[in-house]
Amino acid sequence: MRAERERKKKLIVAFHFLRAQREARDLAGWRCEQCRRQGLEARRRCGFLPEDKRGPGRVVWAHGRVGIDECPTSFVTPTSAEFLEKFFVWKAVGSGELTAREAEAFMALEIELRAEQTNGDR
Repeated sequence: MRAERERKKKLIVAFHFLRAQREARDLAGWRCEQCRRQGLEARRRCGFLPEDKRGPGRVVWAHGRVGIDECPTSFVTPTSAEFLEKFFVWKAVGSGELTAREAEAFMALEIELRAEQTNGDR
């Protein structure tokens, strides 16, 4: 059960992180190569570093009601980003069968989208 909750959290973080970055048009702040050049990877708790090399646990990134204690670039998986892209295509086209995993992911994303629209967190 824990792995499933972790997967859902990654999906929700991906939703907020990628949308916030797109809207702010500020991807530079979370690019790995720039972060490493500036020596920020330990401070931002980069997930690509071993746990003992990361800085102390604290919220590193937050948007609305979502926050994480690891760099969102390393936290968000390609699978989460893929589900997010598929979700918006599905919303636009509105057809096609979904696997159980896609349906579960899309339901979580729909809840987040509606919460954003209701709260004005765009």
